[in-house]
Amino acid sequence: MIVSLKEMLQEADKGRYAVGAFNCLSLENVEGAIAAAEELRSPIIIQLAEVQFPCAPMNLMAPIYLEAARRASVPVVVHLDHGQSFETCAEAIRLGFGSVMFDGASLPFEENVRITREVTRMAKAMGVDVEAELGKVGDVGKDDDKADVFTDVEESARFIELTGVDALAVAIGNQHGRYVATPKLNIDRLIELHERNRMPLVLHGGSGTSVEDFKACIHNGICKINVATAIQVGITERVQQYLREAANPDYITMKGVIREASKEVVKEHILLFESNNRA
Repeated sequence: MIVSLKEMLQEADKGRYAVGAFNCLSLENVEGAIAAAEELRSPIIIQLAEVQFPCAPMNLMAPIYLEAARRASVPVVVHLDHGQSFETCAEAIRLGFGSVMFDGASLPFEENVRITREVTRMAKAMGVDVEAELGKVGDVGKDDDKADVFTDVEESARFIELTGVDALAVAIGNQHGRYVATPKLNIDRLIELHERNRMPLVLHGGSGTSVEDFKACIHNGICKINVATAIQVGITERVQQYLREAANPDYITMKGVIREASKEVVKEHILLFESNNRA
């Protein structure tokens, strides 16, 4: 069943758990993710980032996402991840996405506010929820040596007031991509952000984070955790194993391997995020 992002994250905030948001780039990804959520009775977010459009075009993936979500026996949100422009967010809404993220974190504060506010006005008119980002969530290998890129507490309060967003992705030492070492998150900053704003917060760059930090995050305000790299790595490893071990590998069987690998990775994260039996 399709539900709203705001509703799902408010429930997570009350229950002190996080909902996994899984970037799905194929039919098999989507099927595996939904099957995992149904088996563990967990709400789930399936999402697609703009940078992934070349390998998973949004106009082709949207019907798959939406039909799978409608048929699911658990709550599902269909979400645009890291939309890079007003136009992309508008197209996602036209295609039926129930929530969109505009990522203006790399822009000056005033410009981020301006575009995010425009996206929010448009989205709210269509009954769609909005996520935004404030603070620099870097990329592994590119931003490892950056100094204080954490989300500023008072700036976050101003941003939320000026834009009216439903969820905010924060920077607390997390990065996108496959970590070469386990990052150490600034949980004290997260606590300050949650106490100041009292709204659902989002963790991007979750793959590779320690269990200890994940638990600290979900018990202190993080209600949505993005998972992309872990799924891609899990699938790649399972496919490689299949091709090594199968006497006569075939495409149809490999699709099943991808589906099962997706399901297993999603199940692991649902249990880690404590969203099982919350549907």
